[in-house]
Amino acid sequence: MSEVSLLTAVAAGLLSFLSPCVLPLVPAYLGRLASLANGESATLHALLFVSGFTALFTLLGVGAAYAGGALGSVLPLVQLPLGLAVFFGGLHLAGIVRIPILDRSQAPHKYAAAGRSGSLLLGAAFALAWTPCIGIVLGSILALAATGSNPLGSVALLLSYSAGLGLPFIALGVVAQRSADRLPALLSRLRRGTRLAGRVGGLLVATIGLAIAAGLLPTLARILPGLQGL
Repeated sequence: MSEVSLLTAVAAGLLSFLSPCVLPLVPAYLGRLASLANGESATLHALLFVSGFTALFTLLGVGAAYAGGALGSVLPLVQLPLGLAVFFGGLHLAGIVRIPILDRSQAPHKYAAAGRSGSLLLGAAFALAWTPCIGIVLGSILALAATGSNPLGSVALLLSYSAGLGLPFIALGVVAQRSADRLPALLSRLRRGTRLAGRVGGLLVATIGLAIAAGLLPTLARILPGLQGL
């Protein structure tokens, strides 16, 4: 697993954070974290929130890697539908085609658990509720994990992806704690980049999907260093 591969996964996480169905609801999650913190450090609870979805995404990565290994000789047969699914997901993210189900998500729910355990559970719930949306980018990484041959490398990719998705949450949590009045302006600036990020990232995901479908990942890895190491 190269350092460039991990940086690519971090960038994919940032792209998921900037997606139109995640970024607009960040204030709602920050509000829930503030209520769960109950006077404790908001940064600590943001870290617990990120840990919740990181654990779930990493388990998905482990499952994808070992599922791909178990498929063995039949893997070439599933590469075509898997690659096409990633391809059309990328076109949706780029705004070229619309797949309504990929825009669906759920709002934050209230939990009986409060405090630190509540923030951890909220992170896990985020992973479940927002998977249809961020799954476009996440799915391309899981597809790479399933078609690769390095389970530990796949876990590292998912951890890096979670870091890219989670660091903005933590940073905004710090801003909200220290200077809440600056948060709306900061989020407004971030929203300006969502369309461009979606188009660039969507085309990249679509390219990865075509490479998976055609069995050309080794060739793509030579062109795009971020895929080396799988």
